[in-house]
Order: sequence, then structure tokens, then C-alpha cells
Amino acid sequence: MKRVERVTDESIERAAADWLAREEGGALGPAERRRLDHWLRRDERHRLAYANCRQLCLMTDFLAGDEELQAEIAGARRPARQRAFGWKTLLQLAAVMLLALGAVWLQQYFAVDYYQTQIGEQRVVHLRDGSTLMLNTDSRVGVRYTRGQRSLFLERGEAFFMVAGNPQRPFVVDVQGSEVRALGTAFNVALRAGDARVAVTQGVVEVRAAGAGQRRLARMLPGEGFHYSPEQPRQNSGVGKVNLEKVTAWQTDRIYFDNDRLEDAVAEYNRYTTRKMVLVGDQLAGKRISGVFNIGDADALAFALKESFGARINKSDQRILVLPGRD
Repeated sequence: MKRVERVTDESIERAAADWLAREEGGALGPAERRRLDHWLRRDERHRLAYANCRQLCLMTDFLAGDEELQAEIAGARRPARQRAFGWKTLLQLAAVMLLALGAVWLQQYFAVDYYQTQIGEQRVVHLRDGSTLMLNTDSRVGVRYTRGQRSLFLERGEAFFMVAGNPQRPFVVDVQGSEVRALGTAFNVALRAGDARVAVTQGVVEVRAAGAGQRRLARMLPGEGFHYSPEQPRQNSGVGKVNLEKVTAWQTDRIYFDNDRLEDAVAEYNRYTTRKMVLVGDQLAGKRISGVFNIGDADALAFALKESFGARINKSDQRILVLPGRD
């Protein structure tokens, strides 16, 4: 396949900007349209420059509400106005300048740093604003900072956020479009099977629904939690008290069960290992279990199930079968 050269000279960029300005301004009649089509077909560099200018227009529309970026653009335009250039020349110069700086701006405004863990792994990340991010097993979080906001994206799994206070730069965690917002605080967010659970250990945290208006769903204080569906925010638990020791147990490599259904307890255990525990049949699923277990200690959990429920345990390298006891 023929490789298209990515660099176009200044005259081609100016011509592309001129054609696009005339097209966007509705100044192209049939004859001018044919001339543009001919110019585009004549050279691959023409098509590349024209596509770059069109992408620039799309970027400008997308970032129209970004106050930081608009201030920079206004600063760049002032010297040009002082030189009394016409509108066409201004557009041409802006296109050349923005194309040259495009990679830098894209890095600043669109780039997201991702942090993730594998099954059974926990990770601590010290963010550049002084906040700390702790990732639980099989989790992925994106981080994008601008001057006006610290934006994080919980794509899967669970994370604990210890937020450095900065009222001028809100700390916002996106959870499938909904927002968990804090200024200086510490809180835990878990995303499982499309549902989100938020628990606050310090400060104040708000949850806002996805979509226009960002309606507030909850406001929590330390020791409070909120369980909701980001896609259907009306389906929520309301704000209530939570057991913080249970919520944060994973940070010390433990699993805390507090009168949990055995089916749910096994599902929680399986999040941390590739060697899955399997309940055979429905007889044990509704049994209740309490206790604190070390993550990865299958023998201790299996022993507890055997002693508490008379379960039979069948182990292999791939899985652990939990069967009802014989009557």
C-alpha cells in the first residue's frame, strides 16, 4: 500500500484553508465546486491538507465550551488583528498554526492516562495533583487533568480515591456517564454488573446522574453509601449507613463477609482469583456467612464452608467445587 506523506508545505495548507473557508461560507458555486474537486484529485497532499483543515473545524466546534482553550486562541488572534489582516488570511494563519500545534493540544485536552490491575492484583498510584488512587482486582481507571477539573473514568472494577483538596479543580469520577464528585475527601467506588456502589470515608461526596442537567442523586457524609444504576438512576438504594471496615477490607488483602448469602460471598471471592469456586446446586446458595478471610486463601474459606454447612469440597488446579453434604 502506498504511504501518504503526512507533511504538507505551507502553500498547500493555505490553499486548503482558503477552499474550506469558502465552502463553509457558502461561497462555492457549481463552477467553483468543480475546481475544488479537481484540486483535491490532483494531489494526495491536497486531500490530506483539506482533511486536516476539516478536522480542525471539528475540533474547534467540540472545544467551543472549553474556557481554557478559548482564552489561548483569543491570545493568538490578538497579534494577528493588530497587523490588520483580512478574515481569509487570519483563517489561513490560524489553520497553519493550529495544525502545527495540534499534537500538543490533543495531548493536553484529550489524552487520558490509564491505570489497571489484573485479577488478584491491587495497585497504588500517586497522582500528580497529590491525590492517591488505589485499584482493586481487575480494575481500570483513566485520568485526565485540565486546569479546571480533575477527571477520572472508572471503566471497570473498584477503586479508592484519596483526594487532595483543591476547590478550584473539582475531582470528578465518571461512572458510565454518571458523576461522583468531591473536593477534598476519600471514597470508594465499585462498578459491578452495571451497578455502582459509592462509600465515603472522609469529607462530602455527591453523585450526579448521567445526561443533560446532571441531576443530583445523592449527597453523602463519612460512613454513608449509595447504590445505584448509572443507566437507570431511579433504581437506587438511597443514602444509608455502610460498614466501612467491610468496604475497605480489600485494601489490606482481606474479604469481609457480614451475613452475606453464600452465593454472593463466592462471587466476591472469585473476583480475586482465576481458580474459581463453584457452588454445585442451589441447596447452599441461600446460606448466610460471616467472617474475614485473606484474599487468595482458598483453603481457609473451604474449611469454613465445610465446618459451617457440612459442605463437601472437591479441589483441582482449575477450580474448587463446593457440594452439599450428604444427609
